[in-house]
Amino acid sequence: MYLCTTAVCVLEKMLLLDPEQRVSASQALDLPFFSEFRDTEEETEAQPYDQTMDNTDLPLDQWKRHTFTEILTFRLPRDSRETAL
Repeated sequence: MYLCTTAVCVLEKMLLLDPEQRVSASQALDLPFFSEFRDTEEETEAQPYDQTMDNTDLPLDQWKRHTFTEILTFRLPRDSRETAL
């Protein structure tokens, strides 16, 4: 396996359709491309993705309402150093 030092190489690994072959977020962060941008002291473990709505068959207006509610209720963790846009 060759070193992945370019953005194109990273994208090739991240955009694979097969999830078994696709690089995980943790694996991607370990690639040399990200070494100068990382501060491992500030990294936290992400919450697992909630897949409960993925295969739900809803009419468009309900999807819109659900999406809008998700946006309104989104909160950054209190200890987050990110700023809101």
